[in-house]
Amino acid sequence: GKAVAEAADAGRLVGLVEEGIELARTLARGLYPVEMEAEGLMRAFGDLAGTISQGAKVRCVFECDSPVLIQDNAVATHLYRIAQEAVRNAVRHAKARRIGINLVEQAGQVKLTVEDDGVGMLESSPAGDGLGVRIMAYRAALIGGTFNIEPAPTGGTMVTCAFPKSPAPAAPAHAHDES
Repeated sequence: GKAVAEAADAGRLVGLVEEGIELARTLARGLYPVEMEAEGLMRAFGDLAGTISQGAKVRCVFECDSPVLIQDNAVATHLYRIAQEAVRNAVRHAKARRIGINLVEQAGQVKLTVEDDGVGMLESSPAGDGLGVRIMAYRAALIGGTFNIEPAPTGGTMVTCAFPKSPAPAAPAHAHDES
């Protein structure tokens, strides 16, 4: 009797500790959603798509045909937050069933596209609810990028952010070059 009850209590305690650890990890991911490595953004987008697909009745996919490496973590984090807000809008307001997050690099430009098959912008944006869009545009400007929100070919909404990929930092000049 008593041993069984203690075992059940211990089991519950382990479960609570595991939940606490998972919550701490989630909070840490919220503060620093993108890992410091150059490929951290791709991993973060994959995680975001997985989390959304699990929680909501929405299929969220991340597409990235060839690796897009972002060396600057601040830039990567701004891009992540733009995508996160676009996805959140698609789930909350647009009643989307499918959301695609696409990351591509071509001709020295990195382009993020978040496209949904929801009800579209006019239907889904309640009057005065433009703060999220303004913040996304502000983040795009901070990284020297362009921001666009327009009707998607699918009838939903397409959010695009494109910015020039900064070249790798130049190697330091050697002192003996002057001689």
